[in-house]
Amino acid sequence: MLTVALPKSRLLDPLLELFERCGVPVAEAVRGAGRTLVVESAGMRLLLLKDADVPVYVEQGVAHCGVVGLDQVLERQSDVLRLLRLPVGQCTLTLIAKPGAALQRDGQPLVVATKYPTLVRQLARRRGKWVTVVPLAGSVELAARLALTDAVVDLVETGQTLRENGLVPVEEWMRVAPYLIANRAALHLEGERIRALWRTLGGAA
Repeated sequence: MLTVALPKSRLLDPLLELFERCGVPVAEAVRGAGRTLVVESAGMRLLLLKDADVPVYVEQGVAHCGVVGLDQVLERQSDVLRLLRLPVGQCTLTLIAKPGAALQRDGQPLVVATKYPTLVRQLARRRGKWVTVVPLAGSVELAARLALTDAVVDLVETGQTLRENGLVPVEEWMRVAPYLIANRAALHLEGERIRALWRTLGGAA
């Protein structure tokens, strides 16, 4: 049985809808599972995990494959195979601040809060920006709103949360989408099943 790791976040509903459109009928079983974190449906064992844990379970081989945002794969620096970019849950990793915030200061780093410290440091270096990163677990918008930091770097989908907190997008740093990922060894051991799912989802990509 193929073991597939899925995120429990905002991505879950659009992913389930995508699976349904592609003829993989798992949505009813997952939505009816309540607090159960392991669901068997359509010949698969589905693990419902926090986003950050999906690449860990796949890399360690507990799950043969999974679906998760590229941000999580890069933040974890996970040694997994990226098989397919999926056409749902598109967003951007964006530098965010108060309107009119002074983000260019000679001789001082830009202080940013984020849930992605490793990824943000890498992206800042590529963009030639000197930053000090303040890692936060959630509600990073408050860091800029309450002046804990100069700015934040977070995922932006519709921008509604920014507007509600009096913030504006300053600069897009990376486009983010969910990917079908696979464990390297599993692609050989469970290659037929993984490739079947890959082909099926690829029809919608």
